[in-house]
Amino acid sequence: MPVFQYKAINSKGKQIKGIITADGLSSAREKLRQQSIFPIEVKEVAEDQGSRKSFFDKLLYLIQFRSIDPTQVTVALRQLAALVSSGLPLVECLDAVIEQTEHARLRTIFTQIKEKVTEGVSLSQAMSSHPKVFSEIYVNMVKAGETSGTLDIILTRLADFSEARLKLSKKIESALTYPIFLIMISTIIVIFLVSFVMPKIIGIFEGMKIALPQSTKLLISFSLFMKRFWWLVCMTLIGVIAGISLWIRSEKGRRIWDKIKLKMPVIGPIYLKTVLARFTRTLSILLKSGIKLVDALEIARFSMGNIVLEEAIENAIKYINEGQSMAVAIKKSWDFPALMIQLIRAGEISGSLEEMLAKTAEIYENFLESAMDSLTSILEPAVILIMGLVVGYIVMSVLIPIFQMTGAIH
Repeated sequence: MPVFQYKAINSKGKQIKGIITADGLSSAREKLRQQSIFPIEVKEVAEDQGSRKSFFDKLLYLIQFRSIDPTQVTVALRQLAALVSSGLPLVECLDAVIEQTEHARLRTIFTQIKEKVTEGVSLSQAMSSHPKVFSEIYVNMVKAGETSGTLDIILTRLADFSEARLKLSKKIESALTYPIFLIMISTIIVIFLVSFVMPKIIGIFEGMKIALPQSTKLLISFSLFMKRFWWLVCMTLIGVIAGISLWIRSEKGRRIWDKIKLKMPVIGPIYLKTVLARFTRTLSILLKSGIKLVDALEIARFSMGNIVLEEAIENAIKYINEGQSMAVAIKKSWDFPALMIQLIRAGEISGSLEEMLAKTAEIYENFLESAMDSLTSILEPAVILIMGLVVGYIVMSVLIPIFQMTGAIH
């Protein structure tokens, strides 16, 4: 449904601004009048944002409008939880969140949610209309909160859950930022040496009739190839990257890639623990929200992002439906880590499965933090060493013929 931005005067004679959803411009004005709000100016959001701006401004707005920072969603959920806990009606709470939300698309989404709630639709159903912002996990937790009458508690848990996931993602990103930066700088330096420095040196060698070392000949050949066919190299790289991306998106390709990720040396164990930390954290929060184990497993398995492990959990659900305990079902379905299975078993015996799952997530998150630190400490000197070897090879390939020329002069 289109969203309209308006300037109006309320029943007290005060000028106000806001946004409203309606089928058309006349419908938006009629809706406002029914609320004793008298519109001065009403504009559709998309049309207004694009009509007076340059192409680049439109493009920037489009990017900002379509991309929503998960942090903003978390803040909005925490605000909504605080407002709901104060006892205000849900529609008024949503109005307050809309007023405080700065992001254009998120404000639009909350406006559409408010309109549906006003029409009698539940909050969980209204949120389900926006799966890219509110996943199945969010929708089911809110539904459980509405059923149990603990919506404010559930919304607070959702905000905590979202913050925990963001914290884990940022730890991984920050750990890999510097090594990636080093690799990029190293690549740029090598390309500069081969593309700009070497051609000038080749001109010197061509005028001197000396036998060049094999390493220098190889470097010259590579430099000439890059100078003549750099466009072919770039096109080939783009084609390979695009082909791999399309292959990974296919069902067969994604399955193979997911298996490779789990079996990769060094990276595989870290990746597995990242997935399990996300899964156990999600499952814990779903169970705390009052969702049944089988339903919670069905929802949480999609948070893993790995087909192999998702199918393993699907098999575990079948074992649980046959009467097996979760620990036994998980053990039989795939080669999950023994620590995870033991903690789940302990949680089932003690009746504190939610806490044990949260503990499992915490253990894996702590492991990931130390593992990423260790990996970073290894990657940084490794990248510097490789860079040194490449630059050293180029320098020596250039210096050896120069030394030969100076020796011949003497």
